Amino acid sequence: MAARSAKPRPSVLGGGSSGAARAQRRAVAVPQRGVRAGVGRPVAAGRKVAKVATVRAAASAKATDFSPRLPHFGKRAKDKAGAPSETPAPRTRKGSAESTQVAGRVRIAIIVGIVVAAILLVVLLGYLLLSYTPAFTITHVRAQGTEHVSAENVEKLAGLPEGSTLLNLDEDAVVKNLRKNPWVGNVTFEKQFPDSLNIVVEERRADALVVMSTGDVAWYLSSDNTWIEPVTIQVAEGQSRDSVALAMAQQAGAVLVTDVPSTVSPVAGSTATDDVLKAVESYRNELGQDISSQIVSFSASSLEGIRCTLSSGVEIALGSPSNISSKESVIKEILDQYAGKITYINVRVPSKPSFRKVDSDYVGQGSGTSGTDYAYGDPSASSSAAASSGIAGESRGSGQTSADGDSTSGDGTDGT
Repeated sequence: MAARSAKPRPSVLGGGSSGAARAQRRAVAVPQRGVRAGVGRPVAAGRKVAKVATVRAAASAKATDFSPRLPHFGKRAKDKAGAPSETPAPRTRKGSAESTQVAGRVRIAIIVGIVVAAILLVVLLGYLLLSYTPAFTITHVRAQGTEHVSAENVEKLAGLPEGSTLLNLDEDAVVKNLRKNPWVGNVTFEKQFPDSLNIVVEERRADALVVMSTGDVAWYLSSDNTWIEPVTIQVAEGQSRDSVALAMAQQAGAVLVTDVPSTVSPVAGSTATDDVLKAVESYRNELGQDISSQIVSFSASSLEGIRCTLSSGVEIALGSPSNISSKESVIKEILDQYAGKITYINVRVPSKPSFRKVDSDYVGQGSGTSGTDYAYGDPSASSSAAASSGIAGESRGSGQTSADGDSTSGDGTDGT
């Protein structure tokens, strides 16, 4: 074989026509782009490294930023672009768990409320339906009679509407019907399913027997100041009207009130609003038990003329219902100081009281003997031989006038 002839290698600086040769020549002839003087590292490479580092830092910041991103427009977006952003604190697992628990409790509370409301609605609808079902229609009414109101009267007065059931019974209307009889006080109902109703009546208590100034008619007055009913005072020969009335009041467990003016006009079932009766009530309520428990009767001809009589026969002029506590103190002092000797006390003006006592050791209060008048504090009252204290008035043994001008009988009741 003939030897392959070697082709001459084109010179770098030569002018060969090869593309590689031409590129090599341009690289040698023209300096490399971006090479700084005295520095062998290209500028483009440094910029690339810095750009990579910036991108990585931004990605890291974005990965830890959980705050919501809101779009910004216009000038505000440009202003915000150059300002450094604050990185909010990342959420913790504990806070997220607490929020979840609170939300769960709220949901449970809402569900429970809905369930309870539904149950109540069902119960209400069921009650309304049962109220008008004929299964509970009242067919048997039983009543308990009292001293002044019979069982038959209670059943008639009740006036139950036809078709009433144990569930829709209008109790207020029934009570109103029953109280058409003034003796009826409190009313209670006992329901026995499915169809029975018991009516229990508590009778009003007669608290006072009020006798008018004229005539032989008296009225029972209840403890709640309701006029109950009138009664006739039947006076036998040899009896007085007040003595018979006192016996009737004591039998009923009431206090007697006499001499009431004719302006008082009782109506059964109405409330007593007269001033003289309110004054008597004030004395009964405000006097202590020591005195009020001894009172058997009042005389109420006027506010200034109110008097009372004790069970011992002592009569006390009280006057208008003012300074009641002061009057009571004076009454106690006189009764204690002259125990068994007092027949009359006047405390209309508690600062200037007077009294009448018996000056004999052989007679005492309640015997009908009037005794002698004294001003409270008069030293002559301590002497059993004293005949008079100089106070205007006379001894009142048989219908004579007292120091205050009142006519009395001395028998435990006020004279007429």
